[in-house]
Amino acid sequence: MTKITERLKHNRITNGYCNICGTYELLTKDHVPPKCAITLGPVLQKTVNEFFHISEPIKPLNAQHGAFFKTICSTCNNDVLGGLDKSIEDVTKVFRSKLGLYMTGTQMNPFIRIPFDSVSFTKAMIGHILSATSVEDCKVQLGENPFYTPLRSYVVGKISSFEDTHDIYYWFYPHRMHISAQSVSFMNEGHVAFICALHFFPIGFMVTIKGEGTFPAHATKLKLKDEFLIFNMTAINYEYTTFPFVNLKGDQMYAISSGHTCVSYPLIK
Repeated sequence: MTKITERLKHNRITNGYCNICGTYELLTKDHVPPKCAITLGPVLQKTVNEFFHISEPIKPLNAQHGAFFKTICSTCNNDVLGGLDKSIEDVTKVFRSKLGLYMTGTQMNPFIRIPFDSVSFTKAMIGHILSATSVEDCKVQLGENPFYTPLRSYVVGKISSFEDTHDIYYWFYPHRMHISAQSVSFMNEGHVAFICALHFFPIGFMVTIKGEGTFPAHATKLKLKDEFLIFNMTAINYEYTTFPFVNLKGDQMYAISSGHTCVSYPLIK
């Protein structure tokens, strides 16, 4: 008998604690990636472990209207993230336009610069990372957490910056599958980094603890003072575009909680 994806048990809930503001109420569906930044359509979902590592047949979750997570309240979904998603839409729209010029050889420069609102963009991306989690997290009150508490406070406007506690890296992500992941521990050359990520075409986006991150060599560090996102388009590090979920070398390894990861990929008819 074919097994059913573990994603199914992390997707069903009605009321719970919002994973951004912590209030207990009716939870709403948040599309991750936001529907304004992608072509919305049917997708299949598995956990990262099921998608990358398990060879036996796993029946995926069939999401007819894009990937969503029912983990945040309507206020955070509509008033907070809904008001910020335009910044992601603007970046992806310009990026795709410039990417077309680069792929056809019209633009030869291997760096693509995109103007953006750094605060709105980072709040929106972090907010969707926070929502892309297991419903198990919504069954208990949010406690203080040195990694997640500052991120939640930044998204809802309690603090003005993430830069005192976190670093953000981004890069060109050339794949059709979407990856979201919380609480990944990645070891490289004896150093362990704690990582959250949200990848969807054409953006790879990763959050780590300040000064302690491990990241792809072609990634760019994002600073709130930046006026442009600068994407390195050279293909030399293509194998690391799905970081941290890459072919491991040397002493590299990663540890994950399956319920906190998701791979969404197009349903091909």
